[in-house]
Amino acid sequence: MVITFSLIFGVFVGAIVILTFVVPAFLAVKRNEKGPAPRKISLGVLGLLVINWLLFLTGSYALLPTNIAELIFIPVWLVLCVAGVIVAAYEFKNNKGFAIPVAGLTTISFLFSVLASGISKM
Repeated sequence: MVITFSLIFGVFVGAIVILTFVVPAFLAVKRNEKGPAPRKISLGVLGLLVINWLLFLTGSYALLPTNIAELIFIPVWLVLCVAGVIVAAYEFKNNKGFAIPVAGLTTISFLFSVLASGISKM
C-alpha cells in the first residue's frame, strides 16, 4: 500500500511538473506578442515559494530548534500555497505564461505540505 501510494503520488507530481513547464512553452510559441509584465506582488509570492523550497532542500529548517521548526513548517507552506492560488488566479487574466508555472509550483507545494502533515501525524 505504501509503495503504491508513493508511486501514484510521484506520477501525479511528475505530471504537474511536466504540465507546468510544457504548457507555458506552447503558450509562448503561439503568442508572439509580448504580454504585460507580472505584478510585483506576484513576483514576490513566486520568490517566497522558491525561497521556501530552497530552505527545505538545503536543510535549513533542520537548523532551527525542533519545537520552533514544527511550529512554523506546515503553516508557512500552507500560507504560501494560499497566496500562490490567489496570485495564479489574479495573473491568469493578464499573463497566462506566468500564472501556469506559479499554479504548478503552488500545487506541488500544497501536495507536499499535505504529505508532510500526514507523515508528521503518524
